[in-house]
Parts: sequence; C-alpha cells; structure tokens
Amino acid sequence: RAIFGTICIIRDLLESGQSILILGKPGVGKTTIIREIARVLSDEMGKRVIIVDTSNEIAGDSDIPHFGIGRARRMQVAKTELQHQIMLEAVENHMPQVIIIDEIG
Repeated sequence: RAIFGTICIIRDLLESGQSILILGKPGVGKTTIIREIARVLSDEMGKRVIIVDTSNEIAGDSDIPHFGIGRARRMQVAKTELQHQIMLEAVENHMPQVIIIDEIG
C-alpha cells in the first residue's frame, strides 16, 4: 500500500543526498517508507530513481509498477543470486541518481 507523507521526519536526509539504510523488524513499514522515498525523490525532487526490486514487494509483481513509487523505474530480479547483475545493469543502462534496493542478499 502507499501511504503519502510517511517520510516527513527524514525528508532532510533525502535532500542531503547521503545514503540511507532503513532497518527494522518484519511488518513495521519499511517497504511502505521505501515506496514513499522513491515517489518523493522521483516526482517531487526530479531525481532519476531506479528500484532493484528483488522480492517484488516495492513495486509489485504486475507488469505495471505500483502507483506508490511515482515516476521511479523498477527492475525486477528473477532470482536472488542475480541481484548483483541487475544492480550493475541498472547503473550501466539507466544512469540513475538514486538506487533503491530492498532486501540486499
């Protein structure tokens, strides 16, 4: 689901351009926050954002990405062991300003 406005407390971190790591127990809303981060960075801040969606939880399994990610692009990972290759492909082919990765393996 998409819940808009969930990142107001960390917006200054997004604007700083620094790396951000979000940690937490399952079910506390990490993926919801990641979706909102992708949307804000791509739609409101005009950044080229690519999501390496390893488990298809950020942008969903559908051919059409979840509306909550805004204009961010998504690359699905067919197998977990291919995650690093998809990450390299994202950098080489899409020239992102921001890369969002869920569940680094």
